[in-house]
Amino acid sequence: MVSDKQAALFLKKLQIQYPSAFRRNFVFYGMLKTKGLMDEIKEFIPWILAIMIFVSLSLSLGHYIESHFLHFTAFQAQGISALCFMLLYMLYVPLVLKQMKHSSRSYYEQQQHAPIKIAALIILQAVNIAFIESTFLQIVLFFFAMGFGFVKFYKENLFRNSATHVGLYYLQELRRFNFWSYKQIIRLKLTLKFSNKNSATYQQKLKQLQHFKNLHLKSMHMEQQLCLTHKHQDLENYLDSLM
Repeated sequence: MVSDKQAALFLKKLQIQYPSAFRRNFVFYGMLKTKGLMDEIKEFIPWILAIMIFVSLSLSLGHYIESHFLHFTAFQAQGISALCFMLLYMLYVPLVLKQMKHSSRSYYEQQQHAPIKIAALIILQAVNIAFIESTFLQIVLFFFAMGFGFVKFYKENLFRNSATHVGLYYLQELRRFNFWSYKQIIRLKLTLKFSNKNSATYQQKLKQLQHFKNLHLKSMHMEQQLCLTHKHQDLENYLDSLM
């Protein structure tokens, strides 16, 4: 575990040496961090956003399909609309997981099965449209799809009561740097593939690559330690803390 002061000193050095890592560089998960399993009104914010965005758009798309494709019934039109958004989740969730894998391994391990869950929901929704035709089932499936495809990434919970806003800010900044350093590793690997191995430029880029690999590992370790400081490892660990 590390203290907020240690994380601040580590981040300050990174910000001085690599200012570009903290400009126009974002990770699209963990925007809202909550304490424990339920953190009062904050827990409802992502669900309110999901309903405002995805439910309203799904209803609008369903109405468009029904009015322009007359061979579909009202239920089929709404079902196809919901299915389209489930497929949308399947497109962007792997991209977010890619960011997560190279910026916060502990959080990635918790969320890595999200695509499988969404795929199962897509299959059930297709079966529902073709055979079952249950409006209630469709609502339930869309509810879970929003949870696995949006809410679980927007909101990160299980933080300790002792976690401070400053500590959570440092955690997010470390994750931003982790993903930036990973992108530098990929960029240098691509550059080396098209460089002459006997040139001075190749040797210089090779040293830079090793430097960023070491830096990425060090920063990932710092993020992991900060997670251990401010966050319960899993639901079981959180429940144990309540007893």
